[in-house]
Amino acid sequence: MPEAKPIELPEPVAPGAPVPWWAKMLAKIVVRRVVPEYRWRRRLGIGVHSFSADTAGHEGAIAREVAWFRGETGRGPRSLLELGPGDSVANAIFARAHGVERIWLMDAGDFASHDMAAYRRIAARAGVTGLDFSGREALLASLGATYLTGGVASLAAIPDGAVELSVSYTVLEHVRAREFGALMGALYRVTAPGGRGHHVVDLMDHLGGRLNNLRFGDGIWEREWMAASGFYTNRLGRDEILEAAGAAGFGTGVRYVARWAEVPTARGAMARRFRGRPDEALRVAVFGLDLRR
Repeated sequence: MPEAKPIELPEPVAPGAPVPWWAKMLAKIVVRRVVPEYRWRRRLGIGVHSFSADTAGHEGAIAREVAWFRGETGRGPRSLLELGPGDSVANAIFARAHGVERIWLMDAGDFASHDMAAYRRIAARAGVTGLDFSGREALLASLGATYLTGGVASLAAIPDGAVELSVSYTVLEHVRAREFGALMGALYRVTAPGGRGHHVVDLMDHLGGRLNNLRFGDGIWEREWMAASGFYTNRLGRDEILEAAGAAGFGTGVRYVARWAEVPTARGAMARRFRGRPDEALRVAVFGLDLRR
């Protein structure tokens, strides 16, 4: 299928506090060992996911993806899968507001809030009625939604071809490198013929918004203690991600790209296997991946 024409976005800005990348890295390693349980880190407000029940996730994004699907197929999607919903199941509410009947949310653990007051406010804003707010599981059931918390393996619970639209927002880069091919294969299996997917992929390091993650060889970066410290990315480039999706069977496109004006981390500081990537590839910071089956 023809690739979508990339839309150039402004040069990305390094996120977070102006602290050296290595200091953030050490701090996150320490925090994960001192406060290993996510529920306690969330209460303390440290090392938390980007979207909580109150912030409501990607209300506008769900509307855009449903509109894109309708433009591609002439109708709205009947089913939706979100990868990595983080601290909130709010996108299930937004999906229902746009007529989606069956919803799956998949994450690497049970992170989503049980704050019914927040979900009630979101439902009122979205105009969704008739929901059961007696608890999170009851709410999900009333939305026709299932929350899967076993990572890539939990996609096995979704029937073949059951998903018409898949979405994720800065999630694919966090999937372990060794599991990425399996994720693409599982995503292809569950996607319906004619189905679509849109996934925002952030290739910046999650330390200072550059490419400091490429400084490390796999022997260190892929160790369990490193991968569990809150800044892991699989370090797959845009072209490698497109290749993996294509190998799974998807037709692929790039909807938009944000690039640095220059490669943001010195090539000589990178681990040997990354030094050979061309400048054009290393300058890609964020892109929108479209999938078609």
